Amino acid sequence: MYSRYLKIFSECDWYCDPKIPSTSQQEWLLHEGSLTQKLLEVATNFNVEVVQEKWIAKNSEKTTACNEDVWLREVLLKDGEINWIFAQTLVPRSTIENIAQNVLELGNQPIGLWLFAQNPTRTKLEWTKTKNGLFARRGVYEIRGYSLEIRELFLETFPYL
Repeated sequence: MYSRYLKIFSECDWYCDPKIPSTSQQEWLLHEGSLTQKLLEVATNFNVEVVQEKWIAKNSEKTTACNEDVWLREVLLKDGEINWIFAQTLVPRSTIENIAQNVLELGNQPIGLWLFAQNPTRTKLEWTKTKNGLFARRGVYEIRGYSLEIRELFLETFPYL
């Protein structure tokens, strides 16, 4: 199941254009604040299921924009037992070592609460609509000169798009 989500991230074309068809899609895909906080406001039983966490080599296809090893964290953001969003976080080793050691120990806590407490600057926000109709977004954040990337795929069961 998760390999299908990963394939979507690697095959899609990403856009910066804010012209998304509906207002509700714009509200979720172009949201400037914490997606975690926005989900907490609408979910009755928000929770995080960790799919995998591991170091990946710098020459991996997932790290094409990075010249160092990356901490990969993949999770499902859920309301109760319903999978809403598949999220992937890529954190370069230098970011972990200098400002984000806590990310290695998040467990089933959402990264958004940690991230937005650091007052990050979002340097990139892109979105896509997959050929099977799912929306995704990816953002690059900078904290005190160190970066990380978060990709979020809104699943078929997400009720707000």
